[in-house]
Amino acid sequence: MINISPQLRWKHVFARFSEVAWFGKSIRHQVLLAIFVMLALGAFAAGATAVFNGRKAVNVEIEASMDFAEGYLRELVRRITAEGHLDQLDYLVSREVQHLRHARVYVQEPNGSSHMLQSSEAPADDSSADDDTPDWFEAIMMPKGGNEHTRRILVPGSTKSILLKGDPDDEIAEKWHELSALALVAIISIALLIAAFWFVLGRILDPLVELARGLVALQAGERLQRLTIPRVREVGDIAKKFNALAASLDHTRAENGELYRQIQTLQEEERKEIARELHDEAGPCLFGITASAESIKTLVSGLDDANDRAIEKRTEEILMITHRLKSMNRSLLKRLHPVSLGKVSLSALIADLVRDFKSLNPGTHFLSFIENCGGEYGERVDLTVYRATQEALTNALRHGRATKIVVDLKEEHLKSSSGTTCIIHLNVSDDGVGFSPETRIGYGLSAMRERVMSAGGTLSIEKHKPHGTIVSVKIPAQNIRLNSTFIETTYQASP
Repeated sequence: MINISPQLRWKHVFARFSEVAWFGKSIRHQVLLAIFVMLALGAFAAGATAVFNGRKAVNVEIEASMDFAEGYLRELVRRITAEGHLDQLDYLVSREVQHLRHARVYVQEPNGSSHMLQSSEAPADDSSADDDTPDWFEAIMMPKGGNEHTRRILVPGSTKSILLKGDPDDEIAEKWHELSALALVAIISIALLIAAFWFVLGRILDPLVELARGLVALQAGERLQRLTIPRVREVGDIAKKFNALAASLDHTRAENGELYRQIQTLQEEERKEIARELHDEAGPCLFGITASAESIKTLVSGLDDANDRAIEKRTEEILMITHRLKSMNRSLLKRLHPVSLGKVSLSALIADLVRDFKSLNPGTHFLSFIENCGGEYGERVDLTVYRATQEALTNALRHGRATKIVVDLKEEHLKSSSGTTCIIHLNVSDDGVGFSPETRIGYGLSAMRERVMSAGGTLSIEKHKPHGTIVSVKIPAQNIRLNSTFIETTYQASP
């Protein structure tokens, strides 16, 4: 067992307390905690000072009461002795000393026994303190000597003597009531101050929280994000600057979006033209090569000459190469421009894309939940969703090294005063290695973000617990069909 020194143990405890109570907390929490600690320390210091001064006051009061009582009793005993009334000593003393405070008077008999003549009771106009003072407070406030502080007064000509003992209990009880009232006032005052600071800090800091949310919304591509101007002047200036920045970003983003749409249109036109050339030129050429090779194979299949066998073998090789070129041509056609785009529904288009990825990656488990999105969204929306799905699947396989990928495509209908808006919602999640916040977004994701934003949509990339990545795309689309069916398709990896 490892022995840890008390110093290191306390350092560890303090570090853990700091981690839980301070670091990572909000500014409001930290400020209120600091104010509470300062007020508590101030209240503790004030209470300690009040207790120290009260103890001195009790000690002075008891000493003064004992001096007064002793002088008074000595004069009373001298008078009783001079008048020869020693036989009525008990009665005369108990009658004359009722006004004494903080002192108890006893008569001691010759045999050593004693009995009290006067208890430390307040006069009729001063109510006695209740016996509710805690023992620890009495121990702190008890003066030197306490209740055992005794003074003896001898009675000349008598075997009796008078004992005078200090009685600080009622004085300590008074101090306890005073300090209890002050402590209650201090607790209420601290609670009210903390509540006031909570409210004031909320008025000051809540706009900053809204500012942080606004920045996140801007980062996610919400172009119309604006802040309400708070009444706090400094924070209001920040909110105004934020709105101005958001408007500037909106304008710049609109210009960039328009420029990107033009580039995207040109790019898609070039891809479409290349795909058309491949389909119209390369396709027939490959078909002609295949037909000629098949014809040659048929002509030499019935001959027995060795050269004929060699020609047949070469012909089969030409057919194999031609078949491979056809597969490559079809793959390039789909990558350049989906042939079925605009001819089938979006759900069928995405399902076909997932099937293609499954055929090329048999070791990966693909699971798709595709709602039957059969509305007329337009080629632009269909192509944006198609390219986003294509890029998300490529990244999950190439960079995430995922073994399971889930594709979720559905419609969301948002009702507002202007009508019902249809939102195409695409989620692609995987169980890959994920990404770190420091990772720079590559060209593919940047292009996908610009493509989605140019279509008026939003793109978010988040961590998928316990590991992996979630790519979420939302694109507005006009669709009058409000009733849709749900299609679930599962592609299980081959063992």
